[in-house]
Amino acid sequence: MILGFLGVAGLRVFRTRRDLREDHTDNLKLQSTRQFWETYRQANQKRAAGELEMAVPIYQEALRMKPNHEDSLYYLGNCLFELQRFPEAINTYQRLTAVNPLGSSRGYMQLGLLYADLDPGAPWDLKKASQYFQKTRQVDPDSGAMLAVGEVALLQQEWKKAEEALQTVNTDSPMGMAAPYLLGYLAHQKSQKNEAWKWFQLAVQRGELKKPQLKWTEEGDVKANPELRWRALARQSVFGRYWLPLRKYLNAPDLSPATMEREYQKLKEVLLTKVESPVLKKSF
Repeated sequence: MILGFLGVAGLRVFRTRRDLREDHTDNLKLQSTRQFWETYRQANQKRAAGELEMAVPIYQEALRMKPNHEDSLYYLGNCLFELQRFPEAINTYQRLTAVNPLGSSRGYMQLGLLYADLDPGAPWDLKKASQYFQKTRQVDPDSGAMLAVGEVALLQQEWKKAEEALQTVNTDSPMGMAAPYLLGYLAHQKSQKNEAWKWFQLAVQRGELKKPQLKWTEEGDVKANPELRWRALARQSVFGRYWLPLRKYLNAPDLSPATMEREYQKLKEVLLTKVESPVLKKSF
């Protein structure tokens, strides 16, 4: 009897200790989870406020807690990209695609945009950019990468391919300014000034938001103002920094072909400077 009692008592002590260990482990996991989400939230706040240098180490801290967290990898990569810390951005996007190779279209998309980036210090490689954009389309046909395919074709002086791709994405969508802007540029370089003017006017018209305010997924549940939303859209286009400013002409009373000439001259100068074999010397 005594042995049986001691055995039962010992079993109870064992179970109590096991339960305490499990509770302690659960509490640690809960605390760790809360700490991760608080860190991630702080990083998002810094990024949304434009404090990218401060956001970077906070995202890195979040990733030390959850190394495979896809949103943290994506937004860290974006911060590094905007800060022109290109090697670090590439490494981060590659980590993202390694975590989810069959589902991370945004990782492939960002790598493509990075290799096609027009900044002087960017790792200019149109072949890689094109490969990443094609991979994006394979993973997610609705990703918007067709616009980027057309943009890279334009940079590669493949005029017919560029025009076909841009015609495909020429829809009244949130990215609708890009296609007519670039189609107008192609027409302008072929001296089809009336056709170019038609496209240019359409690009400007599409700069108007049809809804007063939309929830923008890049900021989670934060309702972004229209300007933040447009800047986020422009970052998904190789030529976003050139078509986005056209929104200033929405209510301009003096919009004219002369305005178009000035805007396309800016783009022409950039392309002549950036592309080794000047883009505009190859015959259309």
